[in-house]
Amino acid sequence: MANQISNISPKILIITLISIGFNNYFLPIDAEETGKALIESTCKKTQYPEECISALESDPGSFTANLTGLTRIAVEKSASKLVETLHIVETLVLNATDYLTWGFLVNCRDSYNISVPQIQRGLQAFDRLKFDKSYESVEAVNNAVIGCDRQGWTLPILTQVNRALFRLTKDTMMILHLLF
Repeated sequence: MANQISNISPKILIITLISIGFNNYFLPIDAEETGKALIESTCKKTQYPEECISALESDPGSFTANLTGLTRIAVEKSASKLVETLHIVETLVLNATDYLTWGFLVNCRDSYNISVPQIQRGLQAFDRLKFDKSYESVEAVNNAVIGCDRQGWTLPILTQVNRALFRLTKDTMMILHLLF
């Protein structure tokens, strides 16, 4: 009897080890996926996947981040793009040649100015794991872009930066939604 137990134990041990090795090799690791594979699989779930990939790959931290870290980077990228857009709009305000254009641009600038502290609070909420509040802050930026565009004024540079900010925030919202 003791001989049978000692014969079974090595067999079970070998089968178990082979099974673990097989599973680790062939089964995907979803929860801890990182790097380029995570960036691509995450961005494929967004509305503008190529732009999402480009934005996230521009931050070296994206290549070692898990989904939560990658999402934080997307929110940071949205905040940076907002500030960049705000600076461009401020320059356009200063260089406006007529009152109507100036008024339109001031309205956009004010909306973006209000959005800066909102997205900063969204980053703080993210760090407290309040992803829904972070989502709302990015959504507020996205709505500011929509509001600026709805005024119907077409300046090529403004259209270009608004489109970039809209797309980035839209994708960031979709990525944030993956966390809740």
